[in-house]
Amino acid sequence: MNRFVLKTVLMQAMIASIYVVLVYVFQFASFGLIQFRVAEVLMILVLFDRKSVVGLTLGCFVANLVGGAILIDVIIGPMATLLAGIAMIMTKSYPKITMIWPAVMNGIIIGFILTYGYLLGPLYITIPSVFIGEALVMYLIGLPVYLVLSKHQGFNELFKS
Repeated sequence: MNRFVLKTVLMQAMIASIYVVLVYVFQFASFGLIQFRVAEVLMILVLFDRKSVVGLTLGCFVANLVGGAILIDVIIGPMATLLAGIAMIMTKSYPKITMIWPAVMNGIIIGFILTYGYLLGPLYITIPSVFIGEALVMYLIGLPVYLVLSKHQGFNELFKS
């Protein structure tokens, strides 16, 4: 196997694993109507390497699967991560704007799942609830971490082929 392909596979497996561990450790805040999924801070990795969206999507899938989510959440939930990652890649020149995409995608998609899959309340409650939690994670933790790491030469070299 090509050295670069192996590095990519290992990097995505590592990202997925870290995502799952963070969801597990912060399980009390990762599921339910009020979500403050700390693992979503890893979404900043797509700003360093767009391939990271693969590891993040896989991590979300596994975390939902082992976290006891219903089938529709296990299948559709990671799509919110994938769509947010793609939107982040498309707007990565504007980090302050980019951080809103996980909140928007998760707010809408997970909001629908919480309303129609888990029956946790009407959309006017579930969508803003998920949106606010995700926005807090991305702006209070994600943006500052991104700004620090983007200036760190050693960290940036991790993602160079």
